[in-house]
Amino acid sequence: MKIIQVVTLLLCGSLSCFAQSIINPNYGLKSPATAEIVRVDFNDKSTVVWLTIMSDINNAYFCIDRNTFMVTPDGMKIKLKELKGLPYCPATYRFKRPGEKASFSLTFPATGILPWFSVTEECSGGCLSLRGVVTDEALNSRLNEAFGLSEIGENMAAYRIFEDIITTTDSLNWGIEGSVYTALILLDRKMGRNETARSWYDRMMTSDTPDLSLYLENLRRQGVDY
Repeated sequence: MKIIQVVTLLLCGSLSCFAQSIINPNYGLKSPATAEIVRVDFNDKSTVVWLTIMSDINNAYFCIDRNTFMVTPDGMKIKLKELKGLPYCPATYRFKRPGEKASFSLTFPATGILPWFSVTEECSGGCLSLRGVVTDEALNSRLNEAFGLSEIGENMAAYRIFEDIITTTDSLNWGIEGSVYTALILLDRKMGRNETARSWYDRMMTSDTPDLSLYLENLRRQGVDY
């Protein structure tokens, strides 16, 4: 009996190395605005990203270009292998009404468990893009707490969490880094601490923040341009 138990434990431990699911992960920037990641599955055969997209206008339509990639932390682009739930362009899925959600999945070759990744669609317009998807459970939990506090006006409590996150992850150059810098800058400005906001902006400019130019453009759209 003891031998069987040991073998079973070893087998489970081996399988766990090749399978992990992340539910509702955080990410830095996205397009379109109504796109959401529901789950990410890593296993020994594939990496699958499950998403939804919602129509926010009349007569909306959507499709996925075959030139859709998962981008790993080292910049490697892994091409989409399989699409379910939506058609490949130029065919389109036509939404029946505003507020309707379409669920779909993107399957990529196996990547192993990544600390973070991005999904980018290379197309002529309205392309799907999700930058800096977080796969670390502890970091996702802390981000959820910080964003939740910010939404209910607990600005300093949220600020302290974001500040601690950037202190512990800055040297790792995780894809969510630009989003955390952005949160700190906007919170400081909201609290009237413009000099501190400027110091975070300057720090972001000199860091190795992934997709830095996209985050700077996002800040400019919100009126922040030092």
